[in-house]
Amino acid sequence: MARPAPAVDRTVAVLNLLAAHPDTAFSLSEMCRRLDINKATAHAMLTALADSGFLLRNPRDKSYTLGPALIALGSAAAARRLELVEFARAPMQALAADTGLQCVVSSAMGEEIVFLAVAGEVVPFGPHVRVGQRIPLAPPIGTVFMAWSMPDDVDIWLNRSTVGKPLADTELERFRNGVRAVRRRGYSVGLEPDVLGVRLGQSLDDHEAVPPLLAELSHTSYLMDDFGGSTHRIGHLAAPVFGPDERVAMVLTLYGFQKQLSGADIDALASRLTATTREITFAVRGRHPDLRVSGLLD
Repeated sequence: MARPAPAVDRTVAVLNLLAAHPDTAFSLSEMCRRLDINKATAHAMLTALADSGFLLRNPRDKSYTLGPALIALGSAAAARRLELVEFARAPMQALAADTGLQCVVSSAMGEEIVFLAVAGEVVPFGPHVRVGQRIPLAPPIGTVFMAWSMPDDVDIWLNRSTVGKPLADTELERFRNGVRAVRRRGYSVGLEPDVLGVRLGQSLDDHEAVPPLLAELSHTSYLMDDFGGSTHRIGHLAAPVFGPDERVAMVLTLYGFQKQLSGADIDALASRLTATTREITFAVRGRHPDLRVSGLLD
C-alpha cells in the first residue's frame, strides 16, 4: 500500500475546498476550522501555494482564493478530456436515442468525478446532471472507475471515507466484492436511489450535501452483484472507455429508467452500452486490459 502523505492530503483538501466555493474567499482561520488543521501548518502551506500562484492572497483581509497558476493546469487537463469527449459525442447520442435514456460522459479528476457531456432528454424526477457538475469519487460511487485500477489505488479509494471514519471490515469487503463484480461483468449496475430513500440526483448542485448522501449509500446494497430472477428498479448502468494506457479514460452512464427491469433486460441494455464503449475505445486507440490479459490483444 502507498505510504500516507499528510502534506499532500492537506494541500489537496485546501484546493478542493476553494474549488467547491470558487466565489468565496476564505481566511486562514476559516480554512483551519473547516479542514481541521493547525494554523502554523496551514500558514506555511498557504504561503507556498500563494507564492507559486496556485492561490491568491488578498492583501487587505488576508483571505485566499484560487490563483491563476491553476488555469494552465486545468486547461491542459480539460483540453485532453474534451478531446476524448468529441470521439464519444456521436456514439452516446445514438445510444441515448436508441434506448430513450439519458447518456452521460464523466471522468475521474483527482478525488472527484466530473460530468463532461450529456445526451438525451432529462427524465422527470430523475438525476439532473449538467456538464461541469462534480461529485466525490468515494465509496460506493465510482466503482466502475476503480475496477481496473491497481490494488493500491483501490485501497486509497476505499479509505476515502465519507463518514469521517474508516469503513468497517464488512463494508470494505462488500466494496471489494463490488469492484470484482464490475470488472468481471464489464459494467456497473446501481439501484435507483429512491429505493434507498436517497435523492442523490437532486443534490448534485450542492457539493457539500453529497458526502452525507454517499455515507448513507455506503451502508446499503447500492451496487448490484446478482440480478436474481426478479425485476429491479435501477438507477444507472455504467461502463468504461479505456485509453491507450489501458486505464479508464472516461465512463458512459445511462440514467432515466422508467420501469423495473429483469436480469435479461439489464443484460440487453448492458450489451448495447458496452458495444458503444468498445466503439469509443477503438476510436481513441484505447486498449482494454482484460482483452490483453486474455490474449485477445497483442
